[in-house]
Amino acid sequence: MIRATLVYVFVGLYLMIMAPIAFLWAWVSGNPSFIYRAGRSCIFVAGWMCGVNVRVRGKEMLIPGRTYLFLCNHQGNLDAPVMICVIDRQLRALFKQEMMRIPVLPQAMKKVGFVPIDRTDPARAHASLDHAAKMLRDGNSFFAFPEGTRSRNGSLGPFKKGVFYMAIKAGVPVVPVTIKNTNLLQPPGSYGILPGTVEVTFHKPISTSEYQIEDRDRLIEAVRAAISAALYQ
Repeated sequence: MIRATLVYVFVGLYLMIMAPIAFLWAWVSGNPSFIYRAGRSCIFVAGWMCGVNVRVRGKEMLIPGRTYLFLCNHQGNLDAPVMICVIDRQLRALFKQEMMRIPVLPQAMKKVGFVPIDRTDPARAHASLDHAAKMLRDGNSFFAFPEGTRSRNGSLGPFKKGVFYMAIKAGVPVVPVTIKNTNLLQPPGSYGILPGTVEVTFHKPISTSEYQIEDRDRLIEAVRAAISAALYQ
């Protein structure tokens, strides 16, 4: 409890100090890279304070400079920070419209090209997916959680189809990613953060060139099988 409180205080102070500097630099230079570096630095320090380590496998299968859509299972709050740190490129992401109510964070996410999804409005959600697909096609790698929400018991939930529509429309490879143990270090709804090791496994990229929009279910099964293979071993 004390460890988690110290981490939250650190992150809050870091954002208060660094966010204005990062936004100003991005506005002057027209380059959001400093926001990424500042964000990763914050995550690394917070992880060290929590005693959280990350073990990565399979990353050697990724081609440097290649655009990918990384699709990961979702176990806890630590998943997104872990992905931002282990993938050394300027990643974009889809995020829930509800997060727009959080101070500072939505501005940072939109500045670096994250795309909000309004799940209560199908038309707006579809337009956001089209926009994200165009960004993906233009060379911006994304990561997303196809389950749409965190698992409550660590098992793999049903996948939503939107991100697979996005991948096929953009024509970029999909990289299934398995994340383990974040549900043990900070279960959904938990305030505290326990020390431990998060395991991240990158699987062989899946080409989407042979898929059409109506073939989304086949792509979903291929991604699900890859993630499951490492999740339950």
